[in-house]
Amino acid sequence: MDLDLERATAFKVLGRGATGTVFLASSAADPPELFALKAVQKSNHSPSAAARARWEATVLSRLNHPFLPTLLGQSESSDLILYALPFCPGGDLNSLRYSHPDRVFSTPSIRFYASEIVCALSHLHRLHIVYRDLKPENVLIQSSGHVTLSDFDLSRHLLPRSSPLPPPPQPPPPPRRHRRSLTRARVSPVSRRRTCDCGGERSNSFVGTEEYVSPEVVRGEGHEYAVDWWALGVLTYEMAYGRTPFRGRDRKETFRNVLTRSPEFVGKRRSDLTDLIERLLEKDPHRRLGFVGGAEEVKAHPFFRGLKWEMLAEVQRPPYLPPLDDDVENWTVEMKGKGFDVREYFKRAEQIREEGLVTPLESPSLSLTEF
Repeated sequence: MDLDLERATAFKVLGRGATGTVFLASSAADPPELFALKAVQKSNHSPSAAARARWEATVLSRLNHPFLPTLLGQSESSDLILYALPFCPGGDLNSLRYSHPDRVFSTPSIRFYASEIVCALSHLHRLHIVYRDLKPENVLIQSSGHVTLSDFDLSRHLLPRSSPLPPPPQPPPPPRRHRRSLTRARVSPVSRRRTCDCGGERSNSFVGTEEYVSPEVVRGEGHEYAVDWWALGVLTYEMAYGRTPFRGRDRKETFRNVLTRSPEFVGKRRSDLTDLIERLLEKDPHRRLGFVGGAEEVKAHPFFRGLKWEMLAEVQRPPYLPPLDDDVENWTVEMKGKGFDVREYFKRAEQIREEGLVTPLESPSLSLTEF
């Protein structure tokens, strides 16, 4: 796909993060091709935000795996950093879970999604990249029904500086009014699941989403790939029980639960599944499943017994299939001429903030409401 991102047309907001906004966009080609466009404003963020965006693009350029995104193109101007990724019409794993009446997945579905995430993490770890931001909102559903991970700005390269990958930027400390500590850990609140990101030296930095951070991160200790296996345990528990295992009334209680509580299994115990969760949620990282043998150790757990790992990407009927590509193409034709320019969107959004307006924008396609 040959993309001119400066001429791309945006249609709606797919999501917002601490550093950027993701739009559903199309190319200027005929017929137009849909993709996800991530835009980071240089003027409205600290220099580290732009550096993190460049780092994420660097990571994306190295990925080559069916359950990880492909960088379709990137562009940088005086005011914006833009990069394009494949559009995932199935939304994210959290939205998919909420679409179920009981807000939980069946055991076969959990096995399917967890196994694909294991494969994605395995590829990252082979590249010496620790993900550090695994949560359902960052697990997207491709048009094929298979997963892909997203958001790599919090990832970390664990090789020495002689590595061909540049070191990721050090995030700035949070504003003083947001600081609240538990031992050596600090976090800054962001959205429903608050993302933790406080600077430190290499693997000692505090990053992640507070309900998914591991005990060693809460304690402010050095950490490596085991934090991703802990997060997989939290995510697997949430898929099975509809909630995270350690969430408290506030951040302090959540962290206390992470450090001291064991996960509670309500109802009938599913032996292999609950054993997998317990071994992934081992508080001592050296005893945690995956610490010694990496992804191969996780794959060997009885919960995945009989799974043909090499055939996962070939599965034709995943638990959920998004609408057909034809529907997306028809929608693209219908929306032709109804899109908007990303820069105009940001200008209008800034005007609304400055004027203190709470009403939506006149154009529904420019709405500030998250999609």
